[in-house]
Amino acid sequence: MRACDIIGRYGGEEFTLLLPETSLRGALPLAERIRKQIESTDFDGNQQTLKLTVSGGIAAYPEQQPESVDDLLRKADEASTRPKPTGGIASSKPSKGSAERSAQR
Repeated sequence: MRACDIIGRYGGEEFTLLLPETSLRGALPLAERIRKQIESTDFDGNQQTLKLTVSGGIAAYPEQQPESVDDLLRKADEASTRPKPTGGIASSKPSKGSAERSAQR
């Protein structure tokens, strides 16, 4: 991540990355690197090793012409539901707003 990028918790199990001046195409490789790093990490549980999967959605401004910040977040949230339950990263198409599976495991 770059110094200008921002990560924050957005919900119970949700995080948001803000990547200024980054297109959908530019955000996908970073999201994939983060997903692969998390999924390759062993997490210590009480008496067992835990593995996590990551599902993510990408939306971009001004590419997708959202009407508001809430609309942009909605687009990312809608895209994030497509890869579940196996994990992966999806983005919304900038032209028509319909979601497209951009990357898989």
